[in-house]
Amino acid sequence: MKIWINRAGQNLGTFTLEEVQRGLDQGRFVSTDLGWQEGMETWKPLAEFPGLRMPQSEVAPPSLAPVPPTSPDTPPPLAEQTLATVEGEEDGPAWERRRELGLFKALTQTWKEILFNPTASFARMKSSGGFTAPFLFNLTMVLIWAFFTLIYRLLLTGVFAAAASSMHNESNYMAGIGAGTSMLAIIVIFVMAIPLIVAFNFVSAGITHLCLALFKGTSKNYEATYRVMCYAYSAWVFALVPCAGGIVAGLWALVSSIIGLSKVHKTEGWRAAVGVLLPVFVCVGLVVAIYVAIFAAILSSVRNANT
Repeated sequence: MKIWINRAGQNLGTFTLEEVQRGLDQGRFVSTDLGWQEGMETWKPLAEFPGLRMPQSEVAPPSLAPVPPTSPDTPPPLAEQTLATVEGEEDGPAWERRRELGLFKALTQTWKEILFNPTASFARMKSSGGFTAPFLFNLTMVLIWAFFTLIYRLLLTGVFAAAASSMHNESNYMAGIGAGTSMLAIIVIFVMAIPLIVAFNFVSAGITHLCLALFKGTSKNYEATYRVMCYAYSAWVFALVPCAGGIVAGLWALVSSIIGLSKVHKTEGWRAAVGVLLPVFVCVGLVVAIYVAIFAAILSSVRNANT
């Protein structure tokens, strides 16, 4: 018999009892998710669902008010009280439970939650509890990105060096020195880039929080905004794909940030979008203005030289 699963008002699908149990054991489902199957009079938290075994670290939530089903073969609608109770539970993302799930499982599970179900995931995201967990997630994502990018760069440098040495046999020694120097420069750049990127995320979250506050879109403090910005870095997993992966990662991170801020701060989507995109537009505008000024200066100097 199929079981309907619902989280924060979002339908997660229908599953067999064995699939739900496996999902609980793997961290895909949590005890506060609501379940319903034919013959039941109400949605119940999985912690109160017959036939399921909760992980030892899970705590059973309080009982929810019964809701009569609309028909014998479809799940009953969630009452407003039920939705409020579920949305009030903050137990995610999976990275916050990495000690229970293990580092790798917590990391991949967080990617799945943020990338493929951001609305429900950010609605249940912990908005307080310290900066350590989101900071470590941000650092982990940057390290993964830097590692694979460095490997790609070194491979590309090696290919070009091999091609150059094959074309000029007499300068193999110099080509080897040049390739080694280039690789060393790349490594130094990435060693410097990692702490700068992680530090910049603190500044970026502060600027975003300020822009959001200017448009009256904040309901929580800076920590909540920082957490959203850190977990939105899940999109950087797409940057591991060469070429177009970086573009996809950037766009997906922006979308995830907008959804996350709107859910965490409980504000309209357009306010969250302004908070995220306004700094981007300002930076792009400044860069364009600088290039225009440089081009105008060069053009003016050329005209003066001709006259």
